[in-house]
Amino acid sequence: MMKKNSKNDLFLSSIFLIIISLPLIYLTYTLRDTFLDDSYITLTYSKHFFQEGKPWYNIIDTVQGNGQTSVVWMLIQSFFFNFEPIINPVYVNKGISLLLITVLLASLFQSFKIHESLFTKIFILVFSVFFSVWSAFNISHGLETVFFATVLFLFLKYRNHNIAYFLAFILPFIRPESIVFTLFFVIDTQLFSKIFFKRALCVLASVTLYFLYTAYYYDVLIPLPFLLKNIREFSAAKIQNFITVTIVFLPIIIYAVRNYKTKLVFYAPLFFFIIYYSFFIDEVMNFFDRYRFPLFVYYIYFLRYETLDVFKNKKLNIALFVLSIAGLFNYGRYLNSHRTFYIDAYSKAMVNGPIYIGKYLKEISVKENKKFKVVNSDAGAIAYFSDGYLYDTWGLNNATLLLTKKKKDWDAYLTYLKKTDPDYIILISKDYHKFISRLDFEEKIYKYFSLQTQKPVLVRKSTEEYYYFIYRTHP
Repeated sequence: MMKKNSKNDLFLSSIFLIIISLPLIYLTYTLRDTFLDDSYITLTYSKHFFQEGKPWYNIIDTVQGNGQTSVVWMLIQSFFFNFEPIINPVYVNKGISLLLITVLLASLFQSFKIHESLFTKIFILVFSVFFSVWSAFNISHGLETVFFATVLFLFLKYRNHNIAYFLAFILPFIRPESIVFTLFFVIDTQLFSKIFFKRALCVLASVTLYFLYTAYYYDVLIPLPFLLKNIREFSAAKIQNFITVTIVFLPIIIYAVRNYKTKLVFYAPLFFFIIYYSFFIDEVMNFFDRYRFPLFVYYIYFLRYETLDVFKNKKLNIALFVLSIAGLFNYGRYLNSHRTFYIDAYSKAMVNGPIYIGKYLKEISVKENKKFKVVNSDAGAIAYFSDGYLYDTWGLNNATLLLTKKKKDWDAYLTYLKKTDPDYIILISKDYHKFISRLDFEEKIYKYFSLQTQKPVLVRKSTEEYYYFIYRTHP
């Protein structure tokens, strides 16, 4: 009987590993050349830190702000520029994330092995396949998402070990909003005990160092993405998405409430961020719901280290997890819409648009032996490949433009751009033959620089109704 059980366990474990590994490997490989424009922004900061010792987007700008929020991810990628002639930084980026995701999948594998209930094994398998596919897409876009998720999981797993202090210290340097996790880490112990003060000191040291880093390098202390992307929106789509995510996490929510004396504080950051990411952050460039992805490590932790008998009644418990699976399938439909756009339209648009334009400007720059100053709203690949000085008209990487735009002080906004004395101005049009602006502030730039009297040196199609008009202001 023991041999038979061992053979069955080995067979099931093998099936599990094959099912969760194949989609991850296949999708990561097929999407090896895809990369978000925002990821090229981080690479631009990394390259400038490697070359100039300054984590800046535009190293000649007079007012510096931080347009990328993951300090550690930026520093890691900066290091690998030492090997750039040999290894493409994009592949290094994805290789690191692929390696890190194995930590999370290994925990799911352990959960699958230790649980004896067939239904529980099926649930873990379904969740693992979903998470594996989702992980591949979050690896493909190149941001710090997988790195943050892995560190957060280790933080949850080892929260009562000494290494938790180190993990709590670096979390805000991976994503600044992680301070929420670390604050609950402080109060999730006996108040005013020795451990409480040790944790408080650790978090205080982390926040202090982050502040000193920001104050030393930047003129604006708040990361620019927080100023640009913070919103308050309760649309039908956002409410529906919130309900879906809540249903997915319903077993954990009920478990935490039923065991509120010991578990509520631990899971409280999860509940906070489900609400925050649902209603208080802009969805622009939130491919594959990359903000929420790290929250699912709470589920991985839950499956591995908590009892899954949320209710004593077995049928009620099964119904709860079936409802969670239904939520996963509905959530998967939402994520699939991202996949369709990302693979078909967005990736091709990146190659035909920003990447091509960046290399085009770089080629002219080399011929003329000059670094160009470029006014542009798509701030990633064009900046990275052109190796020029870009002024991001959205304001994500330009403190002056962001602050004046938020105040609607268009005179100051346009005067600043004029003072930059740009060599190129790149605007986005709805039409190929005639400039029809997609963005209100680009219409103002178009008129202020009298570009209607000039002919663009290049018009480049990205997608339908998305054309780049490139104007050269100096011959």
